[in-house]
Formats: sequence, C-alpha cells, structure tokens
Amino acid sequence: MKKVLVTGATSGIGFELTKLLCEKGYQVVATGRNKQKLLELEQLTGCTTLAADLSQASEVMEMFSSALEAAGHIDVLINNAGMNTRKCPIDELTLEEIDQQYAVNLRAPMLLSHEALKVMKPKKAGQIVNVVSTVAKRASETMSVYTAMKQGFAGFSAVLMKEAQPHGIKVTSLFPGGADTNFREADRPEYMHPKSVATAIAQLLELPEDLIMHEMTFRPPVEVE
Repeated sequence: MKKVLVTGATSGIGFELTKLLCEKGYQVVATGRNKQKLLELEQLTGCTTLAADLSQASEVMEMFSSALEAAGHIDVLINNAGMNTRKCPIDELTLEEIDQQYAVNLRAPMLLSHEALKVMKPKKAGQIVNVVSTVAKRASETMSVYTAMKQGFAGFSAVLMKEAQPHGIKVTSLFPGGADTNFREADRPEYMHPKSVATAIAQLLELPEDLIMHEMTFRPPVEVE
C-alpha cells in the first residue's frame, strides 16, 4: 500500500485525513507541532508521527528525512499545513507575520516538494497534493499576506505539475472553500466538515492510473465563489 506523508495533521482537515487514510490501509507519516495531538493520532490510527515546526527550514528538511527513514519511501506527499496569523489591514502588518506566513504557507511546501521529487523521480512514480485555498482565487480585504502566499503556492504548484508529470509524478492543486475547522475563531457549521474535505482528498489517491487531476475547486453549498 502507498506510503503517505501528511503535513498539518494535528487538527482539522489533516487530522481527519490521516484517520481516513489509515482506515483505508495506507501507511501514513503524520506531522505537526502539537505533540499531544500527534500522540492522540498515533494511538487512534497506528500511524507514524513526527513533530516539526514548518516555520523553521531546518526542521522541514529534518522532518522529511525522518519520514523517509521511517517509511522507507514516500509515494504521496500531501502539503496540507497552512496558517493565517490574523486578519488586519495592510498598514498594520508586522514583518514577523509576513515572514512566518511565508515560511509555513509557501516555503515549507516548496522545500518538501523539492525533497519529494528526489525520491519520486528515480521510481518514475509518485503523487503530490497541494492544499491551496479558494482565497488564492480572489482578493479579500484584511487577508493580504495569506492571499499572497496562497497565490504564490498556486503558482508554484502549477509549475511543479508541468515539471513532475514527464517523470510519472502526479501533481494536484486543491482549492477548498470554507471548512469548519479551528483555523477559524468561530464555529461555522454551514461550512464543509473537515472529514468531507478529507474524503475528497483521499479520493485523489484512488483515481485510475491514466487520469490526472491537475486542479480541483470545491466549496460548501453556501459559497458560490
């Protein structure tokens, strides 16, 4: 069965996705910062867990190396981790916020994709799923940095798809709309349940071999754009 590395696995979509993939028989290496949630996930699913702070480039690289050692190979990389420090006008941003969002939302998935290509190219097989956001498709006030990083991530993912596909590696850019996760301060029951999003992501791993999903946008029924 395929060996999958999932980032951002300690909450929301990543937590549900790890549980679902383990139920389906995948060998999963799950990463995140919350060691207690990682322990809970490990006990629930039997997956391998690795604590890592993706805002630190050295930890990103060390985590991938450890994941590769633990699993023996990485067949699927799911770049799910993301963060938004807060909503605020552009003139109230701090340099620290800009740097942190760049590190987690853009640099980390770029570095992980870079490393994944190294192990997938020799086998001429593999899959990289990049969880972007519908925020990359619009311009929302008070979300300038998050939007910029997600649009950058979408651009990187599109180039990655073109470079990876000739080597037998599938790349999908996902653009999910609103999900009811702890990413938001208030509960949003009208939004997608994290498990629903996880189900959509898991289905990408089971598509026919002669089919590649380059992009997929999906939203809760209350959203039209």
